[in-house]
Amino acid sequence: MDNCIKIASRSSVLAKIQAKLVGERISDKYPNYQIEYHWIKTTGDLDQRLDISSGSTVGVFTSDISQRIISSEFDMAIHSWKDYPIADNGKSKIYGTLERADLRDVLLLKNKLKTLESKERIQIMTSSPRRRYSLEQNLIELVPIKFNKINFLDLRGNIDTRLKKFINDQNTDGIVIAKAALDRVINTDMQEAQSLKEIIFKCLKESHWMVLPLSSFPSAPGQGAIGIEVANNNKKTIELVKNINNKPIYDNVTEEKLIMSDYGGGCSQKIGVSVWNKNEKMIHSLFGITESNKKLKNFSIVRSTSEQTINTKVKKNEVFPKNKEEQNIFERSDVNKNQSLNKLKSTLIYITRKNVLENRPIFDASCILWTSGLKSWRAANNLGYWIHGTSDSMGETEIKSIQTFIGENFPITKLTFKNDDIPKVKTIDVYELNNPKFPDDMANRKEFFWMSSLAFKTALEQYPEIIDKQHACGMGNTFKKLKKIITNEEKLDCYLSYESWFNNLQD
Repeated sequence: MDNCIKIASRSSVLAKIQAKLVGERISDKYPNYQIEYHWIKTTGDLDQRLDISSGSTVGVFTSDISQRIISSEFDMAIHSWKDYPIADNGKSKIYGTLERADLRDVLLLKNKLKTLESKERIQIMTSSPRRRYSLEQNLIELVPIKFNKINFLDLRGNIDTRLKKFINDQNTDGIVIAKAALDRVINTDMQEAQSLKEIIFKCLKESHWMVLPLSSFPSAPGQGAIGIEVANNNKKTIELVKNINNKPIYDNVTEEKLIMSDYGGGCSQKIGVSVWNKNEKMIHSLFGITESNKKLKNFSIVRSTSEQTINTKVKKNEVFPKNKEEQNIFERSDVNKNQSLNKLKSTLIYITRKNVLENRPIFDASCILWTSGLKSWRAANNLGYWIHGTSDSMGETEIKSIQTFIGENFPITKLTFKNDDIPKVKTIDVYELNNPKFPDDMANRKEFFWMSSLAFKTALEQYPEIIDKQHACGMGNTFKKLKKIITNEEKLDCYLSYESWFNNLQD
């Protein structure tokens, strides 16, 4: 049949969900086409003895299906793009993708692990060399338990198999799973996924779960993305796929694969690389170690994805703030709200700064703790709080990424300063800002970085002439607010941090 599209995919629940997402998109775009699904067990599915962390097993979840695409048995194959080999086979390739799910990993640690407990070692299930290396280097700063070593346990199988092993193995403390996999199962209405959905919620309920930040734990290239493979000679299907392709996501994954190819590619690498867009910026995160023991660490904005680029030639001694002393515009005074905080239940508590927990509130176990960045996560961890994740300096809108875990109606309470202007979010003021002070030559400074919209508005009241100067801020809520005041787009830019902005200036 000329109007029939034959889609091939692995036979796991997650693979079927992804294949049907593509099928539904095709049906929306081409309602006259008939979609026919074919489920296939690959070498990686059938042989549980394979060491998938070895470079010799590249493509064990995709190659069998690829051959049947190349032979024209099927029109297209749907893969988890991270499983697809970086090397081109010359006969077929990924021609398109859809919207990307969450790039990040989720770490589940069993509730038996207690706050500030000391252990000789903790045991975590993951076969990924990338995940193992990142956890070894970074986990100690993110969990409020003391341990000397992480013992990793090999793990194979589909998501349901892995989660069941995690639940039933009494000697296991943790497991790492791609958040995209959990989200897609939770969000599907497919009846076949209902039992797996129950297992996921059971694991979330019985664990200290945390979403690992991309700044320190970048993912495998293509993680969270669906790859649509077509034979190179199938021009009709290639054109169809290009018409449903999400080009920005396609370009990001292509960039990730290209970066990884410089280090050899494959699942055997202890390297993570993630590329994503925010505020019309392309952001890279790279972390790991090469086979020659070269350490890799980079978290930066690499370029603007819009035509608008701001290129100033301002020197470091001409800006505000030009040092740590100038960053402290206000005098801060704590406000003890523990009586209110201790009563909160089933609430997402947004921790804006490391100082908001100085009075040591005791949160109910039903609460979710989320931080604005890694500094506030580390500070809360040192006080013994279990943190579930961070906005990674990307702004409060990042909280919505965990709605699949907590539900859309889960209330949010932000711990902030008195009179912080946060629409639609409940706030509890745990500190006050008073007596703002600026340098005597404030009006003569050429460029400004603002830690908050309040700081900008306070300065603008005293020095209205600075509105026409160059301004910068972080990626989140401050940027959104300043855009409403600074209407000239060429006068406002955003950065990952004050340090990244300052280092971009001339000496």
